[in-house]
Amino acid sequence: MNAHVAFGASDFLPMMRDRQWANTTPQLVLCRRVIEETPDVKTFVFTSPTDRMFCFSAGQYLLMHLKIEGTAVTRSYSVSSPPTRPLDIQITVKRTPGGLVSNWLHDNLRPGDEIEIEGPLGSFNLDDLPYEKLLFLSGGSGITPVMSMLRALTDRATDQDISFVHSARTQGDIIFRRELDALASRFPNVRVNCVCSQEDPNWSGPTGRIDSRMLLTLVPDLRDRTVFACGPEAYMKAARACLDAIGVAESRYRQESFGGSSSPQFEPASTMPSSVRFVRSGVAHNCLPGETLLDAAGQCGVYVPTACQQGVCGTCRIAKLSGEVAMDDLGGLTTEEKLTGYVLACCSRPQGAVSLDL
Repeated sequence: MNAHVAFGASDFLPMMRDRQWANTTPQLVLCRRVIEETPDVKTFVFTSPTDRMFCFSAGQYLLMHLKIEGTAVTRSYSVSSPPTRPLDIQITVKRTPGGLVSNWLHDNLRPGDEIEIEGPLGSFNLDDLPYEKLLFLSGGSGITPVMSMLRALTDRATDQDISFVHSARTQGDIIFRRELDALASRFPNVRVNCVCSQEDPNWSGPTGRIDSRMLLTLVPDLRDRTVFACGPEAYMKAARACLDAIGVAESRYRQESFGGSSSPQFEPASTMPSSVRFVRSGVAHNCLPGETLLDAAGQCGVYVPTACQQGVCGTCRIAKLSGEVAMDDLGGLTTEEKLTGYVLACCSRPQGAVSLDL
């Protein structure tokens, strides 16, 4: 019996590797299904046209490369499906008023269509931190990466203690509500609390915006948990302030957030002549005052993947080989990445001559 199992595993694993999705360059995927989650949220299910399997970490995101009205557009969307189900990959998108890409996806993308994606990418995942007890915090469509994590853990029938607190405007806006209820019912180690910000006589759960008192009421042992949080900028600021007030150590906190209400305002840090050399590409660019590394790459025709362009998501991370930059990021790099020489192209401006490993 043991010999049979060993043979099966050794035979199966190489086949798995041969079928893994190659995520190093943008590639086409096929839209198989569109699921309406709420009135303004849809899940898009993609498969590989060549029957590849998707290999990623729960919490990562995709870059969507689209052409809308003749203009090339790139956006980041977190993967909402778990890596334990590798035959498809899913994103869950909220329609944003005035949002170019979210509205295009809702109005135009249909089963049978092909689009170009890159990734999965990103360091927001369960692989980085040791944890015994978890707290997932999410607001609105920020539920998508932590839902991927929850699905992966429950697919593996984990016995780890998991608490999930999700905030929405109304109960009709709670994404994945039925699935969250089902998981909490099925797994005694999973506790789910949904919070609605708007008053509703038909809603019996917590109401209002999260604060320290509410979080400690819902999760009394919060200080003992590792926290993964994702949501809009205002939600993330409130969540971080609550956790700081409660005394949650920074080492126990990870967050993900794409975009915000406004872009950071940059002032040129220097008027000295600056240049950027892309070593592997063999090209260089003399920069104007205030130009970013991303601007320089565009001038040279060097491709740099980018998404938020605010120093948040980390998509445009590049290894700096020499020189100095002025970087005004919003948390897109870890301390370790900064110490090893990585910079974000979207928000780094060269200070003199800079060379990059690109």
